[in-house]
Amino acid sequence: MTSSSKAPHRVTMQINTYPLDLPHFEATLAHKMRAFGSQVDRTIVTVDVRPPQSGRYKGDPKANRYMQSLETFRALYPVLESQYDNLSFHEVDYSAAEKRVVSDYFLGSEEMPDKAWDGGPFYCYFQGILEADSDYVLHMDADMLYGGMSQTWVDEAIALLQERDDLLFASPLPGPPHPGGLKGKHDGADHAFDEDEVDGRVAYRFHFVSTRIFLMDMKRFKERVGTLDLDTPRLSYRLRGLLLGNPIKALSAEQVLSLTLQKHGLGNMCFAGAGDGLYSLHPPFHYPAFHAALPGLIDRVERGDIPDGQRGDYDINDSLFDFSEMRQNHARHKRVTRRLMDFVTYWSARLKAS
Repeated sequence: MTSSSKAPHRVTMQINTYPLDLPHFEATLAHKMRAFGSQVDRTIVTVDVRPPQSGRYKGDPKANRYMQSLETFRALYPVLESQYDNLSFHEVDYSAAEKRVVSDYFLGSEEMPDKAWDGGPFYCYFQGILEADSDYVLHMDADMLYGGMSQTWVDEAIALLQERDDLLFASPLPGPPHPGGLKGKHDGADHAFDEDEVDGRVAYRFHFVSTRIFLMDMKRFKERVGTLDLDTPRLSYRLRGLLLGNPIKALSAEQVLSLTLQKHGLGNMCFAGAGDGLYSLHPPFHYPAFHAALPGLIDRVERGDIPDGQRGDYDINDSLFDFSEMRQNHARHKRVTRRLMDFVTYWSARLKAS
């Protein structure tokens, strides 16, 4: 942890990643540094070195792919730190002492679980945010892409948070702007957001926040929220978590933060900002064909070469990149099969170890 006796940085970009992000990491890091590097005081890449045992976040221990990727990733740390100003890598600290610090800051006293009920990242998000040691933390996942490329968005977002005390987060517009508003999964979403206005342009005050991207006001968090409630997952989630060997103490980090917003009457303002503004895009699938196409895709996004079918949609869709093959591989019956295989793999290993 950074010493609390030092004055915090004003704003830090904090990027969450893990070893299996390696195929896309260098391309997306370079993209993020072009988008935000000059807008923040420093950048910390938080690397989660503890793999989940099961679920969709699970690595590939049979082929030892996770540990091989981690070794390759570690060799990149000094290379990339020398390439970019004010960039550092930080591996998530799971020591008992650090877990006490993180749990005390965010939960009051309760011990924070390593993973969410589904095996997804949990502790690593909060440890990374606290390690940023800043007044404002610009948190994002490693695979996120950004268009508009506004170089004033961060300052505008901070000014907005200072102006409006009903906000805890600010985020880029979810998807390229569309004259008809938000599309994709946000189209017709009941009670998810209220249409608002920032500097004369349409904006959206959401009642939830995505851990994919947000700017967080840390002082307001302590003053208005104090600590988070974990909110025990419902019974069906707990049963599935137990069967897959996951902790069952907490919902996803995203759900915990979103329920906190609703409990305290706070919001997450998604807005584009001045000029060409800023918007986010999320790739729903990762696989070799996508990784091969990623540099060209990033170039298109940065240049604003966006098809009409992508506008308003925060998930990259087939109009920008054809995911149809991968989507077919993720059909529901195949997901169920993978979950059953996870269950068998986990309990077979437990029985062998006993």
